[in-house]
Amino acid sequence: MTNRDLNLMVGVGLQLEKSCNGMRYLVELLGYSVGEGVIISAPLERDKRLSLAPGEEVTIRYLGGVSQYAFRSRVTHISTEPYLHVHLEYPGGIEATMTRRAVRMPVRESVIRLAMDDEGSKLPVEMKNISFGGASLIAPVKLATRGERFSIDMPTLSADLEKAVILPCVVRYVSAQREGEASIYHHGVEFIDVDGIARDFIGRYLEHRSAASLGGA
Repeated sequence: MTNRDLNLMVGVGLQLEKSCNGMRYLVELLGYSVGEGVIISAPLERDKRLSLAPGEEVTIRYLGGVSQYAFRSRVTHISTEPYLHVHLEYPGGIEATMTRRAVRMPVRESVIRLAMDDEGSKLPVEMKNISFGGASLIAPVKLATRGERFSIDMPTLSADLEKAVILPCVVRYVSAQREGEASIYHHGVEFIDVDGIARDFIGRYLEHRSAASLGGA
């Protein structure tokens, strides 16, 4: 067990697992007080029913840096005012497990596209996968050569469609693949000097994809 401070920002995505049946749900951290309790958004079934009851035991997981954290807790209260949310016991300790820095998750949502700086213009590029350390990009043209640096504007999928995070990167490899009469270029890039906001976004996305692959809602 590590220390008892969650060290999380309000609004971060968490994965909730029910101890009784192993079902997993993506929830949002609404707030916490060290030693007092944790408040999360309500995990709902597909028919919109609340999936928890007072007294149920749960496990909460989340990513931070290159580690995955988890703690066990119990539902203490379910409130419907001013909106539906769930109170949990504050954990007695938090387990930390190192994850492989280069582990990658596929980018499946078609709305995730890239706009790479190109002498002041924006060039749409497809992202194949992403990790804390970098990403794989696909484009119909060669974007850069090995060792070159550029920045990527990546949409955050928030309600504000103009909101994006900046991902500075350096090209580590480039390869070409023929598809019919055209060539498709694959680029491996490493993120460099990524700020906290961008790292938090990557962490949320990796957690979202990990939960989905494990059967989360």
